[in-house]
Amino acid sequence: MIFTGTNNLLLKMKNKIPRGELWISAETLEVLGLGQSQDSLIDFSINIGADICFFSFTSPIQNLPVDSEKMGRIVGKAHEFNLACGVTVDGPFERAVREHGFIEVIKWFKKVDLLKEHLEKESQLAAREMEEAAKAGADLLILCDDIAYNKGLYFSPVQFVNILIPFYREIISAVKNGRVMGFHSDGNVWPVITPLLEEGFSVFSLEPEAVDLHELSLRLPEDVIILSGIKSGWLMGPGPEDADPPEVEQYIDNIKRNCKLILASSCGLTGYKSLERLKRIYRLADGIA
Repeated sequence: MIFTGTNNLLLKMKNKIPRGELWISAETLEVLGLGQSQDSLIDFSINIGADICFFSFTSPIQNLPVDSEKMGRIVGKAHEFNLACGVTVDGPFERAVREHGFIEVIKWFKKVDLLKEHLEKESQLAAREMEEAAKAGADLLILCDDIAYNKGLYFSPVQFVNILIPFYREIISAVKNGRVMGFHSDGNVWPVITPLLEEGFSVFSLEPEAVDLHELSLRLPEDVIILSGIKSGWLMGPGPEDADPPEVEQYIDNIKRNCKLILASSCGLTGYKSLERLKRIYRLADGIA
């Protein structure tokens, strides 16, 4: 079954609209007087009243060795505090770009054999992390591959399906059936939502600025979760009160009425200002039935 487990994931979260942030900067932890470790993400989540916290083997805050038991330990600790746990794993395209540069990787799309050789290497690393995250007891596994910008994919949808989807399939095959699988990308990924659904992804972390989340919520199957709903401008706009309360409430309510929602940003928290604005958005969300 493609969407097995999403209801169980939401049942672990106590709020009317569950919430949690994928990316927390070191500066944000410092604001709360927390140390630079992934254990601090648990304390952070408790402090702001989140329902799910996210870890990663390659977090800028603290890398975790894949061949150790550290991920299992912090996932277990988070569960002791009744937090659901997600683990983000960078996808093959994103890893290749990080290692070789965006322009170079895009050139490889004209040299498909070379491209596939590099993506295979990166996919094996991602599969190992995904497998270990599942063994650690994570409730949600998210493959993060920034494959798009605001106007569309960096390559054609056909290339995505023919080249990247087989590697995604390879990565998630490392995880036993029944795990909740999520996908994150910046940019407009509308053209490939259907093939992602067909591969078993049932949670989507997408940019509100690039994808019409209300329209998406009307089209997704009922068991799919949107992990989004907080616009980057609400957290990082230039003025002191950029998130207008009626706008925030209406926007979140429109998504929630049509789709399962975990309230989150896709930009993450960068410091004091974004943290205070996030708390304000949480208060507004608490007033939505």
